[in-house]
Amino acid sequence: MTHFGLLAEIHYTVTQGYGDGFVEVVPTVAVFFGGSEARLEEHSNLMRLNIPIIPIVTDVANVNKELPECLWPLNALALTSEDTELIKPTNLVLQCLGLLPTQRRVFISYRRTESRDVAVQLFEALSARQFDVFLDTHSVGAASDFQSVLWHRLCDCDVVIMLDTPGFFESRWARLEWGRAIDKHISILQLLWPNHKPSRYSALATPRTLIEQDFVNRELKENVIDEVALQVEELRSKSVALRHANIAGHLKSSIERMGGSIQGFGARRSLVLQMPSGVSLVAHPNVGVPTAVNLQEAVLSGDQRNSIIVYDVDLHPNLTRDLH
Repeated sequence: MTHFGLLAEIHYTVTQGYGDGFVEVVPTVAVFFGGSEARLEEHSNLMRLNIPIIPIVTDVANVNKELPECLWPLNALALTSEDTELIKPTNLVLQCLGLLPTQRRVFISYRRTESRDVAVQLFEALSARQFDVFLDTHSVGAASDFQSVLWHRLCDCDVVIMLDTPGFFESRWARLEWGRAIDKHISILQLLWPNHKPSRYSALATPRTLIEQDFVNRELKENVIDEVALQVEELRSKSVALRHANIAGHLKSSIERMGGSIQGFGARRSLVLQMPSGVSLVAHPNVGVPTAVNLQEAVLSGDQRNSIIVYDVDLHPNLTRDLH
């Protein structure tokens, strides 16, 4: 929560059960940890208040054993032993609260001549884990403007996975992808190839050094894939929080230069703007490309004031401008 500027006991609380101190009028998510003969006595109240419930089990095969019957219709989350920081449940909570997008978008940046096998492996493995993965050879349809689609998807992603092979920065397109990700404040997970010294340009990435034992037949071992997927999940919340703060900061500066001001904050981290003309607007910072859902939520969460969406993506990027 601290990545989003939210502090415990000031902006949010974590409580157990539906007790006398439970506040019904604030955004709430219920996380239910299953177990032998588990019961959920608060189920009727949670349903009445339309509070989302995240059921946690040791394995999806144990749903009927570890969850009460009232939760059987819900898709449960299996908590793996590697996730000691509860990263996956936490990100689901952030999604339910509207702090993270429901789509988990990843962009794989690599050099085809050096790491194609691992890139394809990551594409398939992360897609199977319900990530929306972009890989240039698999994600651009026929008759599409290849470079426009690539830039669009890069700016719309939450995390870039950089396969840092010895010749990565020798590729012009790899350098451009790197620069654009840095410019948009997108978190980068750097998978550093064995015995390869990282470039000074990659200092802003989150590094993970690979060793020879991590590979078998030119592909990553399954346990390494699991660890990479968990790291991507962890970086995702940090990336979205940073980009949101950057959008809100630029918006605040621009409004104040025009002679307006920020009057307050609203639902889903929206900002109430006082324009120089005296008109009030509700601005909704949006990370990535806005969708019809974003537009609908902005309208429904507003009041009598007009709502606008502010985002940080060039829908038709100009390559020359990107180089600067």
